[in-house]
Amino acid sequence: MYRLKGASGPVINQVYSLQDVTVIGGDASCEVIVEGQGVAGRHVEIRVSPEGVVTAISLEAGHETLCNGVPITEQVLSPGDELRIGACRWVLQAPGMRPERVLTDAAVSKRPPVWPWLLPAALAVAAFFAWRQGWLPF
Repeated sequence: MYRLKGASGPVINQVYSLQDVTVIGGDASCEVIVEGQGVAGRHVEIRVSPEGVVTAISLEAGHETLCNGVPITEQVLSPGDELRIGACRWVLQAPGMRPERVLTDAAVSKRPPVWPWLLPAALAVAAFFAWRQGWLPF
């Protein structure tokens, strides 16, 4: 089951479950109603195929729909993609799935341990403290 989670604007923190066809716009006939400047009556249609492919289709020319900051007319979406309409931003979520771009080599690689730096730092602090107390001759 896919869903859109509001990331900013009037839809922030709101969650919308996606049906086979979900229309977003300012019109009362839309499944997700959004009002505001730059939002058309029937702005964008999101389709979920039986195979689980999610596609966003911009419905009205002259009203911009952005996917990850790029204007689209039709775009296949992946979990983690950001959809923007007017002042509203949503993130596509698929419960149990992590977005591919989060799984970069840098994100999944182990960080170097911190403890090797702690020993020299502790010795330097101890030496400074001993010097200030006059326990060291220099």
